[in-house]
Amino acid sequence: MEELRIHYSKIPGRRIIPQGGQVRMRFPEVAEHLVSVMPGSHNVLIYDSRESKREVLFNHLKVGEPDSKLVYVCSEERPETIREAMGMQGIDVERLERERRLDVPGYEEVYIAKDGTVDVKKIVDGFANQAFDSKRHGLKGIRAAAEMSCFFKRGKVVELIEYERALGTRFHFPGAGLCAYNVLEMQAAGCLDTLMPLLRAHGSVILTGPRGAVVLQADRAQQRDVERTLDIKIPFR
Repeated sequence: MEELRIHYSKIPGRRIIPQGGQVRMRFPEVAEHLVSVMPGSHNVLIYDSRESKREVLFNHLKVGEPDSKLVYVCSEERPETIREAMGMQGIDVERLERERRLDVPGYEEVYIAKDGTVDVKKIVDGFANQAFDSKRHGLKGIRAAAEMSCFFKRGKVVELIEYERALGTRFHFPGAGLCAYNVLEMQAAGCLDTLMPLLRAHGSVILTGPRGAVVLQADRAQQRDVERTLDIKIPFR
C-alpha cells in the first residue's frame, strides 16, 4: 500500500497564490489546496483557534470571489462580526452583497429551525437551488463556508452526521463547500468520537492544530495522524 505523506506547515510569513482571488496564508499547502478546489467538492476543516478558522474559511471564499456566489453560515460567531472581519481581510463585502453574490446568514436560517427541527432534505435542496440559480446567472455556482458549532450547542449530533452523509463526498450541484468544526468545542461536548465519521463524509480534510496544518484525502486519513496534528485522543465509539 502506498504510504500517505503528511506535510506540516511551519514556514513563517505569508505566501500569495495568484489564481482566482488572492490567497494569503501561513499554511502554503492549504493555500494551494484551496486554489485547486473545484465545483462539486465537499471538504472539511477541523481547527483549534478562531484565527485559523477565519484564515482558512475567508481564503476559501476569496478564491471564488471573481466568479461564484459566496455563502458563509454563522453559528460560532455572529453574522455582523463575520462581515466586519471579512472586510478587514480584503473581501469587498458591500459590493458583493449589493450584487447579491454574498450571503452571511445565521444558522437558524439554514440548519436548525426555531422549533429545533433539522430538515436535512430542505438544507441540501437549499444549497443546491442556490448553486443552480447562480449557474443560470453566469457564475460557476456557489462557494460556501459553514461553522458547524450549532449542532453541538443544540444537541443535534445525530442529525449533523445524517446531513453530512446526505451531501455525499461530492456534491450533485455546482458548489464547493467547506464545513468547519472547532475541535476544542467537540472535545468539551464529549463528541470527539464522531470526528472520524464526520471526516469520512467529506472528500478532503484540512486540519489546523498546534503542529501546523495538514491536508489529507478523507478516505485515507488515519486516526493517528488526526490525533497527532490536533493533539487530541479520539475515544472508541
